[in-house]
Amino acid sequence: MKKNILGIIISASVLVFSSCEDSLDKVPKTEITAKNYFKTASDLETYTNGLYQALISAPIDDVGSDNVSISTNANTMYTMVNSDGISSSNIGGWDTNDWANLRRINYMLNNIHPDQMEISGEDLRHYVGIAKFFRGNYYYNKVKNYSSVPFYNTAMDPTSEDLYKASDSRVVVVDSVMRDLEFAARYIRPVIGQRTRVSQYAALAQLARVSLHEATFRKYHSSLGLMASANTYFEKAITVCEEIIVSEKFRIHGTNAHDYSTLFCSSKLRDNNEIIMFMECDQTLGKGNNSHTVLGEYWGLSRSLMETYQMKDGTDFNPANPDGSLKTYVELFKDRDPRFAETFAYPGFKISPEIESSAPYRPKITYGGFIQLKYYPKETAQRFGWNMNYTSLPLFRYAEILLIYAEAKAELGTLTQADLDKSVNLIRDRAGMPKIVMSSNILENIRRERRVELACEGFRLDDIKRWAKGELLGQKPQGVYIHKFGAFDVTGDGIPDIAILPDPGDESSIADLPENVRVSLVKEYLRNANGKETSIYLDGVDGKSGYIEFYTSKSRKWTDKFYFTPIPKRQMQLNPNLIQSPGWENN
Repeated sequence: MKKNILGIIISASVLVFSSCEDSLDKVPKTEITAKNYFKTASDLETYTNGLYQALISAPIDDVGSDNVSISTNANTMYTMVNSDGISSSNIGGWDTNDWANLRRINYMLNNIHPDQMEISGEDLRHYVGIAKFFRGNYYYNKVKNYSSVPFYNTAMDPTSEDLYKASDSRVVVVDSVMRDLEFAARYIRPVIGQRTRVSQYAALAQLARVSLHEATFRKYHSSLGLMASANTYFEKAITVCEEIIVSEKFRIHGTNAHDYSTLFCSSKLRDNNEIIMFMECDQTLGKGNNSHTVLGEYWGLSRSLMETYQMKDGTDFNPANPDGSLKTYVELFKDRDPRFAETFAYPGFKISPEIESSAPYRPKITYGGFIQLKYYPKETAQRFGWNMNYTSLPLFRYAEILLIYAEAKAELGTLTQADLDKSVNLIRDRAGMPKIVMSSNILENIRRERRVELACEGFRLDDIKRWAKGELLGQKPQGVYIHKFGAFDVTGDGIPDIAILPDPGDESSIADLPENVRVSLVKEYLRNANGKETSIYLDGVDGKSGYIEFYTSKSRKWTDKFYFTPIPKRQMQLNPNLIQSPGWENN
């Protein structure tokens, strides 16, 4: 009996996809059917507009990586390292929705007949390039998850024997991805326009991103046996970045950290020359986002990320004061890289600054106390509720290109001070940070700069994987340091705001505080009234001081199979020709 093992049974009779001119998800102008195929450039534009659904959201967090301390959001990596609770028997994916976009793309590419169309060669190549951009993006995400997958370049009939084909090797799939993205980068029009559509530069940016990822993955994952080909991808990343750089179409936006923050909380990004492509959210378009949730609704940031930010003078951060005492919460924010206070909710931050009487924000201690500010809509008028935040979100920006360029050259050993000055140091100049100079640990410095500049933009987990640094995910995440039971200031006014206490029956450590201060405290207990542990504990020997840690991560561990996601067991049973993801063969 024939079964659709890829879950791509989608009717070929009528394919309806959403399209828009200014938004990614409005209704289509027309329907494209198998009966009339494609006749004009307008038909292809309408159809390819529907492919943008794959970019319906932009990453605004690093959940699953070591940039996050704790998360209540479902996340595959978070579940794996904290509980080893993922297996091929319970993993999702590989179903109809998972493969539907691929079929949409291949359907178009298979049903273009130039001799039956009224279209110029330039228009045809442009729209074919857009389709191939999305197919390249689709398949590289598959490679990152599974390494080896079946590559399909046709819209498969549900009864075809080809649905039972074996997985293609990583080499075959990545070669196909590169061909698709190179075609896209060559033939999609270079017009930047409103920056919400795929341009030649967006295709180049994706090609650079994939090239760097594949280069480092092959270099640092020797078990793949592909180390010899890594340099080819580093060289491709450099060449592509240079093409973007020499075009002079883009530049680092602004001259300070505030300008940096506007990249993530502005209503409009169309005229921002750092933006290569973005997702537009606008009330008039009926398109919003949930970026307000970054502020302590589902996750907190980590001590590890906090300590990565240097001091303002370019020296590394030291958690201890000159006298040896560990810094207080407020002291952590003094004289730091200015991007720190644009990424972490800082002492004195107000959710509604236009209301003079509004109280400063108090970070959620049960999330570790380090709360994300980056992407939070700073103007009250931008925030209207669920899916009703009207801030536009970057998909590709020039700073990432400069970081890719510097990293690839450092990996090849060809990086010079001039290269640094036209890449990473432009980014640091904007932040008001001293220039990086060539040194023996230059690659480490570039990686640190990447972590800081791109924090919470969805890159960190992929970076850890491609660098084969999975052990970082096996370390227990931490929050702020608690010197002792009692109350402390988190808003910077010198008045205690939050108290960490052993349990509701022991508030002796705050008994001497003025009553008005005591009653206004946000109190967090390590045990509840029944003596049971709450969600956090302190890592000190006596449990009365130390960095905040989390019971959900107490048994966290790393194993190398976590670099990939398993293919669901049911799909392996339906198609024994599939190759299970590395490390998951017996799970």
